[in-house]
Amino acid sequence: MRRTELLKSVVAFALVAGVVLASVAGAGVLLGDATDASTDPDAPAFTSDSLPATPVADDGTVTAPEGDEPKTVVVDRSHANAVQKSDLQPLVDALIAQGHEVRFHTGAGAGQGLGGFSGGSGESTFNDTLRSADAFVVANPATEYTADEIAGIEAFAEAGGRVLLLADPAGAPASSSASSLPIPLGGASGSSATPGQPTNLAAAFDLSFDAGYLYDMAENANHFQSVYAAPTGDGPLATGADRVVLRDAAAIATGPDAEPVLAAADARLSSTRRAGNYTVAARAGNVTAIGDTDFLAPATATVGDNDRLVGNVAGFLVTGEKTAEAPAPAGGSSGVPELGPGGVTPPQTGNQTTNATSG
Repeated sequence: MRRTELLKSVVAFALVAGVVLASVAGAGVLLGDATDASTDPDAPAFTSDSLPATPVADDGTVTAPEGDEPKTVVVDRSHANAVQKSDLQPLVDALIAQGHEVRFHTGAGAGQGLGGFSGGSGESTFNDTLRSADAFVVANPATEYTADEIAGIEAFAEAGGRVLLLADPAGAPASSSASSLPIPLGGASGSSATPGQPTNLAAAFDLSFDAGYLYDMAENANHFQSVYAAPTGDGPLATGADRVVLRDAAAIATGPDAEPVLAAADARLSSTRRAGNYTVAARAGNVTAIGDTDFLAPATATVGDNDRLVGNVAGFLVTGEKTAEAPAPAGGSSGVPELGPGGVTPPQTGNQTTNATSG
């Protein structure tokens, strides 16, 4: 009995040993096949150098053109505009360096000078502000412009005043510099305004901002939302701006009275994902529209050819020849009604004419 059991144990051991040896041999064959150089796929090994970042030049200097006559540039803050002083500092510095004045309009008119910005004292109506300005800047307004305000801005542009419309994609952060330098134009510690677009104001000049953002997965400034844009013509706004960098840029549609200035080639629009050449800057007479505010911020104003674009924008703002005291006050030749604080038209009695002073 014991002999039989012993024999069974020996047989079982032999079977197990055979299975183990066969498994090891098979694994050796498999491993040999996997490590055999003759069967390796013809593919390069991945290294950290496979995806190098393409450097973007960042050594520009923003300058404004010299002028014989100092001009006044007003930045609108009366429509809860999501724009901060830090977002415009390179432009402001360039203008002030050439003797121009930069002010902001809050609708209440309290003087709030800040870092090169100056403001008047007392209340200043919308048309008062336009009459005392040579250029008017609108960026990311959170509220719409009234019909009377639009009429005033149209009269301002027709009289030779320069208008700059800036807009990021709807709901996008107003600027990449907002978190590092949270100093709004009004002097408060922050802005709670939701970024918007001057949709109805732009429409008055045959311009329209798209709500989506542009992106390029193939050729970009080290981020798919940092697209390159190049001139579409040889106008002064595009001079030297051969390769500008725009981040979170909005496309601009132009009507018959407007012409493209800069375009992003082979970009895609987030709202449709369609590839195409999208206009990002356009001009309609004395009005220029740009679908980005980041290019004006200190962190990006010297990237690529952005410094040339910022300088060209400064030149656009101060080279107009506006007729004095335009737009006219209520009852004036332009027929533009006088606007009270916040764009509210005050009641008029009979043929009474209000003669407002410049602010």
